[in-house]
Amino acid sequence: MLANLISVILVLVCVHVTFGAFNPADYSIQMSKIKVLTLNHGKMTNSRRVPAVPQLKCVGGTAGCRAFIPQVVQCENQGSDGITIQWECKTDMENAYRFGKIMVICEGYDYPGDQYVLVGSCGLEYNIDFTKEGIDNHPPISIIDIGPPPTSQGTSTELSSLTIFFICLGVLLFLTAIFGLIACIVCSERSSSYHVHSDVPFVRPVPYPVFTPRPIYRPTTVYVSNYRTSTAGNRVASSSGTRTASGFGGTMSR
Repeated sequence: MLANLISVILVLVCVHVTFGAFNPADYSIQMSKIKVLTLNHGKMTNSRRVPAVPQLKCVGGTAGCRAFIPQVVQCENQGSDGITIQWECKTDMENAYRFGKIMVICEGYDYPGDQYVLVGSCGLEYNIDFTKEGIDNHPPISIIDIGPPPTSQGTSTELSSLTIFFICLGVLLFLTAIFGLIACIVCSERSSSYHVHSDVPFVRPVPYPVFTPRPIYRPTTVYVSNYRTSTAGNRVASSSGTRTASGFGGTMSR
């Protein structure tokens, strides 16, 4: 009987060790021991002390966050600069774009800045910038497109600044049309109510001879330009393909 009880206890301990002690949500690792991070668009990080964040998050750049959205990014540990771990992150993207500023952010296991981080808590914040080819081939983007794309957590009722501008413009045009219509009605009423009253009989004016000057003919000098003009056609360029783009950045603990 005692032997059976000991066996059950040992089985429970093994189950706890297998499924509990090695649960990534409760497991820490030293930051310098992490060699490679593979991050995916649309997935969230593990969390323990603070809320989870997206594994890949665009925070700006000259190309904006809607120009290119990487689906998978792999970051490799390049060693420490004496302060933080330095990373090189790579993904396949069009030649028109490149990584700008990047930052790997992980959750400190016990406190912010802890050298031990929660396993699976690392994410990447990045900028997408234009390359020289991208600057030549793409028109400037509006300011409202620079921010990150909307997520499912945001409200769908938020209005963009462009929508607000068109609404204000429509209201202004409507008010202008109303004031113009009122002004036309007032002018029409004043014209219809104006009458000329006079008791003096009408006297036909005495005609006077009209002096008509004779036309003076002068020779017309025609100037012929010796210059020639030429029109160059607009060049429409396109991206020449894709490549593996790299970005370099440091580490932050939250």
